[in-house]
Amino acid sequence: MDVLRIVSPIYGENCYVAVTANKSALVVDPGAKTAPRIKALLSELEAELAAVLLTHGHADHLWNTAQVVASNPEVPIYLAKPDHFWMDAPGPGIQLGVDNYFTEMDGAWEPVTVQAPPDELFTGGGAQIIPDLTLRALPAPGHSPGCTMFFGAAKGEDHGQGLGFDGREDQTFCFSGDVIFKGSIGRTDLPHSDPEVMTETLRTLKISINPDTLLLPGHGESTTWAAELATNPFLR
Repeated sequence: MDVLRIVSPIYGENCYVAVTANKSALVVDPGAKTAPRIKALLSELEAELAAVLLTHGHADHLWNTAQVVASNPEVPIYLAKPDHFWMDAPGPGIQLGVDNYFTEMDGAWEPVTVQAPPDELFTGGGAQIIPDLTLRALPAPGHSPGCTMFFGAAKGEDHGQGLGFDGREDQTFCFSGDVIFKGSIGRTDLPHSDPEVMTETLRTLKISINPDTLLLPGHGESTTWAAELATNPFLR
């Protein structure tokens, strides 16, 4: 499976494009100014967009969603239900007035219709979110009420981007959004964030995640859960 990262020039947000062997594509967190590159990648890889997945509802992670699905309006856009309220105005999740900044940088917010990820993703071994890609979802609130981490296993090919795929057939990976970063965690001083909830989330994650898991975060470099357990001060 091809997994490629596109870094938004606004807030350095990481968007990921995953393309399976049958050329179905999943776009994760299409931030501001990522749509042109997403479309170019899909064309280069001869892939067809099958779904958009949002790890949470903040503006920097979804500003280009409407542009990405414009030519495929039937494509599902998944976002955990507790964050659906952000669809009216996602900017204040970062700070008041940020909608104006994003509008100046990349055009006005275009609302989209989202749906909750299938219930099956949250149980057992998960379920197919697009053909040939099974993901398992784990709620991880704190940074935002609907923050969700999505786990999969595949032989990943990052085309030299250095994301951390090592050639194993079933390497476990996670689209971790703004829950865990390399050496840090998502902010908890924002509207609708909650430091106490985040603390509980981190406790749960410490006993729930395979240390070998490759983390593909919403900002910054990729890492592994083992590395974060060993070095991340917020997990001590």
